[in-house]
Amino acid sequence: MQGEGTLEQVLSGDARWAVVCGDCLAVLPTLPARSVDHVITDPPYEAEAHTKQRRSLKDATQRRGAVNSGAVRYADGALPFPAITNDERALVGRDVARVAQRWAVLFCQIEAVGDWRECLVTGGLEWVRGGVWRKPDGMPQFTGDRPGQGFECVAIAHPKGRKRWNGGGRHAVWTHGLSHGHGGGGRNEHPTQKPLPLMLELLSDFTDPDELILDPFAGSGTTGVAALRLGRRVILIEREQKWADLCRERLRAEEDGSTLAARRAGQVPLWR
Repeated sequence: MQGEGTLEQVLSGDARWAVVCGDCLAVLPTLPARSVDHVITDPPYEAEAHTKQRRSLKDATQRRGAVNSGAVRYADGALPFPAITNDERALVGRDVARVAQRWAVLFCQIEAVGDWRECLVTGGLEWVRGGVWRKPDGMPQFTGDRPGQGFECVAIAHPKGRKRWNGGGRHAVWTHGLSHGHGGGGRNEHPTQKPLPLMLELLSDFTDPDELILDPFAGSGTTGVAALRLGRRVILIEREQKWADLCRERLRAEEDGSTLAARRAGQVPLWR
């Protein structure tokens, strides 16, 4: 089996991974039913999560004295991509439910857990529960007039019938700091990049070796890096060309046993 391939080659088992540059709303309907083992992804959040107040990460880490070399702040403080709409969520939920043989695991803000539950159940999945990504170094509430929010939620669903995961009876709570987001050196490249240790733990809990994982909102490709490191196969879909290129660059580095920073510095991997 070759490493990088096309979408069709990964689906047929002839390649281990593929990066597709395209809108998942157009790509997902082309995938056959039950064609992937799992969907694990981080869709855009709602409009309030895209505001200037919520995205002043660099200033926030400096003001609280935290070490977070992966923090990114854009000039206007807002995320450089649009928030998800209710119509988009319904379409995504429908196709996630259609293509996943096993787990559907989606990051979301707490206000959207019910909306994702409704969409996934409408698509035909069985709701399991909402999980939590706890962020010990998450941004505090600088105004001091209300509590800060140190977590994000994880919507967890599965086709009806017998379920299996590798976490035993423990809680659906994953604790990983933002300051460890890059994993393997360098800084975060994407404004909402998830910590690599978090994704490694999630994939270890929900998936098994050689299974196929789909991430339709790939961003910087951290799901893909974790998948290759754990011996899984993966399809990444990313709408923006620059992020799709980054996904491919990171996965090629991982495949070489290298890092993105080393690859960009022209260092030759010890093995191929």
